[in-house]
Amino acid sequence: MIATETSKDISVNGIRVTCYSDGSVECHVPLSKGRTFGGTDGRGYVQHTINSRGFKVHELIARAFLGSRPRNYDVDHIDGDKLNNSPHNLRYVTRSQNLRGSQKVKGKSKYRGVRLPVDRKRCRVTIDLGRGKTRKVYELGYFDDEKEAAIARDTFCYEELNYPLEGLNFPELFVDKEEASVQVQRMQDTEENIERIQTQIDMIRQESRLLSYRIDRMTEQRKELQDEKRNLKDLLTKYKNP
Repeated sequence: MIATETSKDISVNGIRVTCYSDGSVECHVPLSKGRTFGGTDGRGYVQHTINSRGFKVHELIARAFLGSRPRNYDVDHIDGDKLNNSPHNLRYVTRSQNLRGSQKVKGKSKYRGVRLPVDRKRCRVTIDLGRGKTRKVYELGYFDDEKEAAIARDTFCYEELNYPLEGLNFPELFVDKEEASVQVQRMQDTEENIERIQTQIDMIRQESRLLSYRIDRMTEQRKELQDEKRNLKDLLTKYKNP
């Protein structure tokens, strides 16, 4: 099935901007050149100038499709590709979560989170998070193989510390898990929606029964009034014609 392109409008710096599901944007200003994917800045993010001010395109797309960004949250590229600004590749994460995805390789090892000893016989995996009182250090032990150590680090970071894919050495090993997690979340959201709809249906049925009761009661009261009116009419007739 071919995916249908979607678009949403937002107001940016006083200008109406249309954001598209392919990651492009269009500013509705005089002499507009139409849709654009923008150009990259010094950090590799795509940006576009709107009314003489630069805006990151991934932040515009997220705002249009994901809603307003929560306070102290960043817009994260799920697959780590800063040029992939489609809505399904964006999410809001805390600053600490986002920084986990940008950690660089340190030391002599070619993998993140892996330390090579001087004799290069066994690799040590240490995960150091935070600073000061919030600092936490996780020791995963020693490994004979450098790649094995990196995979062990990735597994712990992904499953226990909620690292994004771009924060891993081998994100391709966890893509299926990420997709499965998204599917489970969608199923849960669907179940919650079904429960909400079912609750609404039950409330409507209850209100319908109550309304039906009121209608029946009003019908009975109307019949009683008609009977009283008839009786009064008969009494008046008797008084007039004794």
